[in-house]
Amino acid sequence: MNNFMKLFSIFLFIQIQIALSQPNLIQQLCKRNRYQPLCVSTLNLDPRSKTSDLQGLASISIDATTKKTNDTLTYLISELRRTGGDRTAFEKYGTCVDQDYGASTGRYLPGALANLSNLQDVVRASGDCENQFAGSSPLPVSQRNKAVHDIADMTTDIIKTFV
Repeated sequence: MNNFMKLFSIFLFIQIQIALSQPNLIQQLCKRNRYQPLCVSTLNLDPRSKTSDLQGLASISIDATTKKTNDTLTYLISELRRTGGDRTAFEKYGTCVDQDYGASTGRYLPGALANLSNLQDVVRASGDCENQFAGSSPLPVSQRNKAVHDIADMTTDIIKTFV
């Protein structure tokens, strides 16, 4: 066997080992997470997870949190536009857009990997937005706020494993 074949065989063996170990890494990481099913599904949905180490998985989780937060912010902006000048609705949606989700996407999430408290601010922001609608029935953004809360809290747990 020539040197090229030996190197190729070693390379292939390493790639197979990495591929086989990744599901175990995700399972081990998510086993300690309060949101285990969400953790496993979120990380497995991203193709980068197949070759990621712990820090890579944390980055994937932050990306998923950012996407969910941006989706909710976009929804809130569209709802804000639909209020048609209703002062009370404008204040509720406007607070969520400017102070809660706007701050999350603009300030908290970009530095989340370096500063764990940023993710905790995202968790709080979803609760603060929810509180804007207290007394409303049904709460118009509850499911979206819960989704952002849970994924941000899940990401906090992931980052805590290696910080």
